[in-house]
Amino acid sequence: MNTHRQQKNGRVVQMPVYISDHITNEMIDLFLKSGEALSVNAGIMSEQVVLPYLENHFGSKGIVANADGYDHLFENGIRNEHKKLAIRKTSAAAKNIGKNKEGKCDTISFHHAIANAIYIIKSNTFFENAILNYDKTSNTHDVNFYSDMQLQGKGKRIGCNAWKNTEMLLKYADKVAL
Repeated sequence: MNTHRQQKNGRVVQMPVYISDHITNEMIDLFLKSGEALSVNAGIMSEQVVLPYLENHFGSKGIVANADGYDHLFENGIRNEHKKLAIRKTSAAAKNIGKNKEGKCDTISFHHAIANAIYIIKSNTFFENAILNYDKTSNTHDVNFYSDMQLQGKGKRIGCNAWKNTEMLLKYADKVAL
């Protein structure tokens, strides 16, 4: 059992931070005195840092909207749901991507850190072709891809869910290099 989680594979940077009024100045002072670095949710951070890449791709200014069913709203009307893929040894997964997003967004973008890219796919194409996994513990759906985005090689099982989903992204999605 893990009793203490340590942050790895990251760095400390200085940046402005929006803090809820539920966090008091005293709490902030006590934390600063600890000398620790604040852990930031990678998914929320990804939504904000990919915006310039998405604006360039869509040819339109956008905002981080965090609305019901999409994360980005662009001036040209495009609603984009964004997912930061959780990278494992052989797979990359996006959580909470089920029917709750269908019909509410126009595109879905996947930030793939290993591929150093963002994959952007039309949402109707995604929902027609993706094989979603149901997670009963959180009552949500997720989708898996291969972490190396390759369809051939050691450990590849042709026809499995991750293989078919990876094939779908490679075939239908636009890849934006970071």
